[in-house]
Amino acid sequence: MTQHRKRNKNLGLTELIAIALGGMVGGGIFTILGISVSMIGYLTPIAIIIGGLIASLAAYSYVKLGVYYKDEGATYSFYKQTYQNSNFSASAIGWFIIFGYISTLALYAYTFSAYAISSTDFADNIWIRKAIAIGVIGIFALINIWSVNGMGKIEYLMVYTKLIILTIISIVLMQHGTTDFGAFIGNMFLDAEHSSIFSILIVASLTFVAYEGLNSRT
Repeated sequence: MTQHRKRNKNLGLTELIAIALGGMVGGGIFTILGISVSMIGYLTPIAIIIGGLIASLAAYSYVKLGVYYKDEGATYSFYKQTYQNSNFSASAIGWFIIFGYISTLALYAYTFSAYAISSTDFADNIWIRKAIAIGVIGIFALINIWSVNGMGKIEYLMVYTKLIILTIISIVLMQHGTTDFGAFIGNMFLDAEHSSIFSILIVASLTFVAYEGLNSRT
C-alpha cells in the first residue's frame, strides 16, 4: 500500500507545467497550425493570440474558483457548488467536458500516428493510422494507471526535449529563412485583405484546442 501511494504522489510544479506545455505544443503546433495557415495564412499568429487571451481569462477564472471553493473538481464541481439546485445542468456540463477531453485526446493521438508513419509505405493506410493512435492511447493509459507521478516524469522529459528541438529548428530557420520580418508583416496585410474577421475568429476557436485542459491544470 505504501509503495502504491509513493507511485501516485502529487505531481510537482515542473511536471504540471510539462503537461500543460505538452498539450499546447502538440495541439497548437503539430495539430492545428497547418489547418490555421491554410485558412488565413499569415494572420495565424493573430488568431493564436486571440485564443491565448481567451484561454488566459479562463485559466484566471479557474484559479480564483479553485482557491475560493478549495476544490480540484474544476468546471463540474464549481458549477454544482454555485448552483446547488441544478443537478441536471451540472451533470450535462460534466459529460460535455469529458467528451471534449476524449475528442482532444483522439485528435492528438491521430495526429501523432500520422506523423509516425508519414515517411513509410503505410502513410495513406487509415486503418494502420487508427491502430497506432489506439495503441498510443492504450500505452499512456496504462502508465497513468500504474503511476500518475511516473506519467508526469515521462511528460516532463518528452515535452522539454521537444521544446529544445523546436528551439533549435526555429534558430536555424531564422538564420537561413528567405522571409524577413518586414516581408512577413506585408504578407499579413495582404492576407488581411482577403480574409474576414469571421475567418480569423473561426481559426481562433480552433487554436483554442491548443489550450485545452488549462482548467484542470490550474
